[in-house]
Amino acid sequence: MPAANSRKTVRDALIVVATLLLTTVTAVTRGQESPQVISLSLGDYHFTPDTLEVQTGRPVVLALTNTDTLTPHNFTLQEAAGLDIDTDVSAGSTSTVEFTPVKPGTYTFFCNKKLLFMKSHRERGMEGTLRVTPAGAD
Repeated sequence: MPAANSRKTVRDALIVVATLLLTTVTAVTRGQESPQVISLSLGDYHFTPDTLEVQTGRPVVLALTNTDTLTPHNFTLQEAAGLDIDTDVSAGSTSTVEFTPVKPGTYTFFCNKKLLFMKSHRERGMEGTLRVTPAGAD
């Protein structure tokens, strides 16, 4: 059984890499600015890295990998930077989220999962910061 899980993890990672490459190539061939590609790990009640920096008006491709073997997590960014994102990531799997921030500022993202009678993942410290800077601000 562990070999099957290992193959699934490798397959999921290859799908994410292919998606990221295709998105970048598509943007370049259309003459658009290349997307900001970011990998984010979700696991053990934390995000790694816990701070993301992006620019307004520039597409973001966010690869979310749940490193836990049993615990599902999600990436929630509510009414922030002109966005409202809530994406589930099953244990041991990877999901990709694409978005374009439109409003500069500092916003909190978190996991809103919770088991009955237990603290939520966010209450256990599973949150991070999204910093959105104006385009061209370096």
